Amino acid sequence: KESHKWIGTAKAACQALTDAPQMTVIGDREADIYEVFARLPDERTHVLIRAVRDRALGTRGERLFGAIAKTPEAGRIAFELQARPGRPARTVELAVRFTAVSLRQPRLGADSRDPRELTLNMVEVREIDPPSAKDAVIWRLLTTHSVETLADACRIVDLYRSRWSVEQLFRTVKSQAIDLEESLIADGDALERLAATALVVATRVMQLVHGRGSPGQNFQAARLFDPTEITVLEALIAKLEGKTQKQKNPHPTHTLAWAAWCIARLGGWNGYEKERPPGPITFTHGLRRFNAITDGFVLASQK
Repeated sequence: KESHKWIGTAKAACQALTDAPQMTVIGDREADIYEVFARLPDERTHVLIRAVRDRALGTRGERLFGAIAKTPEAGRIAFELQARPGRPARTVELAVRFTAVSLRQPRLGADSRDPRELTLNMVEVREIDPPSAKDAVIWRLLTTHSVETLADACRIVDLYRSRWSVEQLFRTVKSQAIDLEESLIADGDALERLAATALVVATRVMQLVHGRGSPGQNFQAARLFDPTEITVLEALIAKLEGKTQKQKNPHPTHTLAWAAWCIARLGGWNGYEKERPPGPITFTHGLRRFNAITDGFVLASQK
């Protein structure tokens, strides 16, 4: 059953994170399963799922989407919607609504171990003046977190948006850069070790993706690079920089953004800010070149 995948994986993660005081299981529309809401939450575990099913509520005849639609607008928020294939990035303004809802257990496939009714909080954000009805952002989010104010609702939206970083990480592991799915390893234990190693590499790649530009100026390159690697970065940047100001590394020395600029240049990015910013594939190629150069530097230093 589909719910077993979501529940089993989340419970395994919770058992591994014994030191975490609180956890939130975030799922997209495929996780909108009644059993997830009924079985996962406990004293330190919350759930946050994007609703796709217009579920029946405790009030006879009322449905989930209708209940949130008639709730008064609590306020508005705006943020940058990240680009995806076929959808350029854009700034979106959204109306925010929230309310408590009581979900009725579905009749089909109902399990007697689960409660007949569940009380959750729902947050809806709906785009104002979207480019088209098809492209409009409409998120209906069900959660066990408390939602009593507009600030609470905005926090839930931010939590849901954070899942994009996780999706990028696993896309980098599986197909976008490391291409783990093309592995020919048949042994389960060996494949598991390879996946763990790939996850470490993908995490470093994504740290560079998020550290490019102004966000990375708040962190030191030493978060990702050891002293020897920073020495190599200094030498490479001096070589990669051009004569004009536009061809210079624009970031403060020894910041993560400063280092990310160098790795992206090694990966094939031309360095001009007007160009599309470097992504996981560019940083993966850049890290491969950088690691080879660093190995050569270490060998030469040992003579």
